[in-house]
Amino acid sequence: MKTRKDIIAHICIIAVILIILMVSIFKLVKWNQGTKDAGAVETDEDFDVETEDYIVSMNEDNLKPDDGKTTVVFLGDDNLADYSGKDGIPEQFASLLSADKNPVIYNAGFSGTTASASNSFWDDAHPEDAFTLYWLVKSITLQDYTLLNNMADRVNPDYKEAISTLESIDWDSVDILALMYGTNDYLTGRQITDPADPMNTVAYSGALNASLQLLKETYPHIRVVVTAPTFCMVEKDGTRAGADVTDMGYGRLPDYMVAAKAICVDSNITFIDNYYGTEISESTVDKYLEKDEIHLNAAGRKLIAERFADLVSGKLRTQGA
Repeated sequence: MKTRKDIIAHICIIAVILIILMVSIFKLVKWNQGTKDAGAVETDEDFDVETEDYIVSMNEDNLKPDDGKTTVVFLGDDNLADYSGKDGIPEQFASLLSADKNPVIYNAGFSGTTASASNSFWDDAHPEDAFTLYWLVKSITLQDYTLLNNMADRVNPDYKEAISTLESIDWDSVDILALMYGTNDYLTGRQITDPADPMNTVAYSGALNASLQLLKETYPHIRVVVTAPTFCMVEKDGTRAGADVTDMGYGRLPDYMVAAKAICVDSNITFIDNYYGTEISESTVDKYLEKDEIHLNAAGRKLIAERFADLVSGKLRTQGA
């Protein structure tokens, strides 16, 4: 039979357990609420996120005979076109590869361009569309650069250098084609997807989708790699904020990244997530971005080059694989 002392002891133990439980619940609730104001906007830095890399191995039946070289073509916008030389992404990538890879690189960047077009069909009233992703890929697969040369005179004569680069490439010898787009599509408020037409080149994902299918059909031996745009700062309605919280018309920058990955997964194409896969964020813009807080500086470009080199050397893997 329990004594009065035993009952009191049990009551005390239960009371202590209840107090500990209540304190734990209070701390958990307090932690969930955080220390921010109720109206504060949560950014990507407030969460733990996983890298969204999707790595696909080439079908050996499609591989070209080994010529002892690793030939890589970089096709994209400002971060390629505006920064060449030893600090450029292709050049830094090549310097990171082991000597046995014997890299041959081509930089075909067109400054200020987007993946998406103004029209889903060719219209002479929009000569800038010639330098959007689908029309570039169309010219590459036809190996006919007449449209590009004609439109460069109307859009930007400086594009002639990149066009000459494309014309000089033996596409049968290319191992990898890197597609680096997204930031300009986001900044200019381009449509992300068209649910009614997944191949609509007016939409970012549609342009990517149509381009990938054309490349796969024409050059099955080329490993196409799509890279995600990197974090940047933007100004909208007089407010400066991160691309992770700012909708420029059709969504935030990570929404474009998610759409690009979805197309790659569906098309069985390699996708490198440079948005979550690098340490470029609002807290590191001074370290990795130019003064405009949009374009990559030399250190930022090195991060991209390192991830691409890791892919080629086999170090990059799909998350969880």
